[in-house]
Amino acid sequence: MTAVSRTIAGRYTLLEKLGGDGTAVLWRGEDGQEGRQVAIRELPLPAHEPALAERLQREAQVVVDHPSVVPVHDVVIADGTAFLVMDLVDARTLEDLASAGPLPPRLVAEIGRQVLGALAAAHAAGVVHGDVRPANILVSDDGTARLTGFGIAQALDPTGSPAFLAPERIAGHEGTPHSDLWSLGVTLLSAAEGATFFQRANVAATLYAVVNEQPPFTRTSGPLADVLRGLLAKAPSARMLPDHAIPMLALAANGAEAPVPILPAPPRPGVSAPSVFAILAGVAGMVLGFALLTNAMVMHQAYYFFDFSDLSIMVGDLGLILAGVAAVAGGASLLARVQAGQIMLSVSGLLTLISFGLLTVIGEDRIHLGLAIQPGFTIDLLLLLFAAALTIAVWFVPARRTAVG
Repeated sequence: MTAVSRTIAGRYTLLEKLGGDGTAVLWRGEDGQEGRQVAIRELPLPAHEPALAERLQREAQVVVDHPSVVPVHDVVIADGTAFLVMDLVDARTLEDLASAGPLPPRLVAEIGRQVLGALAAAHAAGVVHGDVRPANILVSDDGTARLTGFGIAQALDPTGSPAFLAPERIAGHEGTPHSDLWSLGVTLLSAAEGATFFQRANVAATLYAVVNEQPPFTRTSGPLADVLRGLLAKAPSARMLPDHAIPMLALAANGAEAPVPILPAPPRPGVSAPSVFAILAGVAGMVLGFALLTNAMVMHQAYYFFDFSDLSIMVGDLGLILAGVAAVAGGASLLARVQAGQIMLSVSGLLTLISFGLLTVIGEDRIHLGLAIQPGFTIDLLLLLFAAALTIAVWFVPARRTAVG
């Protein structure tokens, strides 16, 4: 740490250099007006972009009301340099903590729970961080985590840090809450596994790895691994949202296993209502069935079908009964499953033809074949014509379609 004494804007005094990451320097400072110590981040501004200073002042002072957010209280522009005045937090960055090796999974889960809560609050306020990474997460000795750097990436470097960029941002899309979730997933995975998986020797190779490769989970398991897999889904819409991830991270932080969720059964697809033609054909099929059964029992005394004295008559009687049952079932089925109804009514028509054929050709000595309705017509013939017409017509009933939605 380097001790200096330099005053900015007649109010803030730089007292001690706390660290830096190549693009910014962090100072311990003093607010002469408030009489308290503060943290001051020094950011050089590009000379060829004069509008950047105004944008930084606007973006860096976004208000996110959450205990895990380090707010920026003031932005001072002096000599082509921006000075961001923040709360002084006695903590180390997650990057420093993880530099010695993988962190305990429970600690990683607790850090993730707190930071994800901060991101959820920011997103609810319409604020996207844009540069979630280990260097922007401060962790105190008691495990308290706080997220810093809001607005800085959006103003100075909208592309963010390559190894922590979400795939859709590499494709040229703007930062969104979903891209923040991805960056947090990479950050937590790096802390848990001890290395930034997507980091490569150059930017091009790093971006290729982000888009095309899946990270391994060699040290991480249980609810923490489930959350990280959820946050690192390549498709933004498939990423796990905070309201689901935060409870799972709390379980992991407490060393508990995630309960197996009881998922509701998927909704069955609806079907369209039967057409008028299907309803009429179904009713006609059931009428035919009851008529065949009545004719078989009353006119042909088919309840004697178990009489083996004449095998042909027995087969004809049994065929009429089966034809009636098939017609009733086919008519009912036609209202729900058109194809099943068509098949059953066709079977009924075929059985009717065979049965009446047997009984007419062979003849019955138990009772006359039907009662005459008109000269030349009998009940048997009328039912046979009805069955034949319905068997043909039923195949013109349109199939029912699955309802949308």
